Order: sequence, then structure tokens, then C-alpha cells
Amino acid sequence: MVVVTSLGPPEEGVRMKVENTAVYINRKQLGMGVLYISEARVSWVGIQGQGFSLEYPHIALHAVSRDLTQFHQECLYLMIDVRLVDEMGTPMSTPTSSDAGSDDSGNEGDSDGGMTEIRFVPDDRNMLDSMFATMSECQALHPDTDDSLEEGEDEEAEEAEDGEEPGMYDDAEEDANGGGNGPEQMDAE
Repeated sequence: MVVVTSLGPPEEGVRMKVENTAVYINRKQLGMGVLYISEARVSWVGIQGQGFSLEYPHIALHAVSRDLTQFHQECLYLMIDVRLVDEMGTPMSTPTSSDAGSDDSGNEGDSDGGMTEIRFVPDDRNMLDSMFATMSECQALHPDTDDSLEEGEDEEAEEAEDGEEPGMYDDAEEDANGGGNGPEQMDAE
């Protein structure tokens, strides 16, 4: 869940608090505030009380960006699977998801597919590496269960395409044809 509203800081599991952090959503600055990296979510609370909270399953990617040709400041870059703002940069009352966890993944050809870029820019750039490391530790507490399910489903789909039932082995056919009794014999000429 992604919450964009007036909210307070998280009360439990806070691993890192970074004061004086600017936030940009799709290159539009929201303001200065405090970034909280907790075990359950990443939250930012602005100095005027506005803020948002991101749960880890919605964070598709996070990285330290130091490439000033891509963004004018070094930052902690996040890509999330929910569109938080419309095309004009106005916050949406109901964020739209890219359906990353659903079976309807046919919208991947859309321009941004419901993705949002978020950049956290702390006043102290030396904090970026520790922000990334802390966020990585917290995100590891929330493994993506969809990945492991999809791998198993793919294997079953391949077996079904081969005309086999899931769990059958390819070498069972060789045994039935008499080809699996040992080393193959070849005639020398």
C-alpha cells in the first residue's frame, strides 16, 4: 500500500532517520522533511506535515544515483509500481498500480505503466550509502513471493507444452523405448 496524506512518522522498527531530506516525485520537488527508513516501510514527513509512506513490496528498485546528467543532485533513487501523480504532476487521490502482482500484465506497453520515480536528496550527501544499505536490509525482510511462484508456474507450463503431466521426467520415455539400459553401443567401421 502507498499512502499519500498527512501522517506522522513511523513509531516502530525505525532503522534510520535522515533530517533535512528533500523529496522529488517524477522530478517535481515536494519540499524538505525527514526520511524514515523502517522495517515495515519508507516514510517521508515534510516540514508542513504532508508526507507519504511506501511499503517495500511496491518498491521495484532502489539505488544511489550519482549521475548528474540524469538528475541535478546525488540522491537515493526509488522506482515504485504505483503512479502517485498524474501527467501534470498533481498528486492523485487514488494512486493507480501497475498491477505488478496480478495476472493482468498486458499494460506493460504503456508509457510508464503506473510507475513513479522518487528521489530522496539529503543535505548530507555522505548519508546516501548508509541510506541505501539500511533500505536494502529492510527490503530483504520482505521477499517478493511472486517471483518464486512464477518460476514454479513457468516450469509447469513448459511441461504441459511438452504434453507431459507436471512431475514427469524426460528420461522415462527412454526407459520405455529400451534406450536407458546403459551406455549406447556403436559399431566401429
